[in-house]
Amino acid sequence: MRKSQFTKHLDALNEDELRKELMMLFSKVPEVKQFYAMELGSDKERKSLYDRAKKDIAAKYATRSIRKPRRPRIQKINGILSDMKKAAIFQHEMADLYLFDVETALVFSLQHHFFSRVLANHITSTFEKAVEIIREHQLHELFFDRCSQIKERTIFIPEIYSDMKRIFNKIV
Repeated sequence: MRKSQFTKHLDALNEDELRKELMMLFSKVPEVKQFYAMELGSDKERKSLYDRAKKDIAAKYATRSIRKPRRPRIQKINGILSDMKKAAIFQHEMADLYLFDVETALVFSLQHHFFSRVLANHITSTFEKAVEIIREHQLHELFFDRCSQIKERTIFIPEIYSDMKRIFNKIV
């Protein structure tokens, strides 16, 4: 269905029918419910959505074996981040989520002595997205210490340290 057809359909409905249509969309389409939770919801509701996203991200890094860890599910993590970015209202919450992902990835990498080019690319690109938001929205005071700690943790991963240092210098 094209947008013009949808607009004609909406124009043909009266106010009560429009309300019913919106209620049906809200109850049947989870993305609509999430959108309104972000748009109209309280800070508590938004925080619960971000906490659930953080829990899902952490689960994608979880592994049972210390000696032979399961590879992190980077594609699924990118999907979670993408969905949250589409629904995000406040950019500082999105920067926080990106930094959480980078921190979790670094803990996984250091704890399990795991390195892959895919994970390294994910860490640097996600950190760069976070730094862009921080720079663009002037959130230096809120995230500077956290970004500094992330940069310092990457000293133990020489393959990405220079990239992380270069990205970090964008917010200094």
